[in-house]
Amino acid sequence: MTSEVDSKRCWDLFETIRWVQTRDKGLVAAIWDWSDDERMAVALSGMKVPLVLRSRPWPGTNHGADFAPATSPDSGRPATQPVDEILRKVQSGRIRMTAIRCDGTSTGQSIVPLAELNDLQIRLMPGHPVAPVGLWSRLGTRLWRSPQFLSIEVIAEWPARSRKTAPVSNAILRYLHEIMPPEAPLTKGEAQRRCLAEVPQAYPQAFNKAWAVLEPSRKRGRGKHGPRGH
Repeated sequence: MTSEVDSKRCWDLFETIRWVQTRDKGLVAAIWDWSDDERMAVALSGMKVPLVLRSRPWPGTNHGADFAPATSPDSGRPATQPVDEILRKVQSGRIRMTAIRCDGTSTGQSIVPLAELNDLQIRLMPGHPVAPVGLWSRLGTRLWRSPQFLSIEVIAEWPARSRKTAPVSNAILRYLHEIMPPEAPLTKGEAQRRCLAEVPQAYPQAFNKAWAVLEPSRKRGRGKHGPRGH
């Protein structure tokens, strides 16, 4: 799955929001086969602050919405949303955005000129069969639809979160000393299950690092008299 995610050159808005939220390529790929409404819902529900959707009329449909800033419960000021961050990065030229013009001159993706970007807003159209995401002017004209972003540039602006192994593995090692005295050793499998369940933020790589430096006398082999775990 990772190689497939890596090979996808462009992400749409929902995939890009999903990356900003999770920094996990697997979770981005997980929504590829979903409907636009399902992907929209998971992208919005994954935000850490409430999102207000204002209804907008759309000719020929009974749906329409655009992003309105939610209010932070702590400060009372508008809270930052991933879509706002994405649009700011595009407007500053740090991420290129392509889209399809709505004037009928083209059906393919082309780069949205920087000169137009400051006048554009992103609006959502839940249930729209063609353009669930549109780029509208501040005067209320839809100019572009179906924006996409280069995944390599998105990842560069929002790098994957590094997992610092040392603090977690040290916590796991301390816990192993507590639960595995020399007179009552555990097998590697038993110890790993307990650590992943009971040590905050534990994950397999950190456990393996801690297990590698644990004293052999605290390790029990798979069988009663079998070799000690490594």
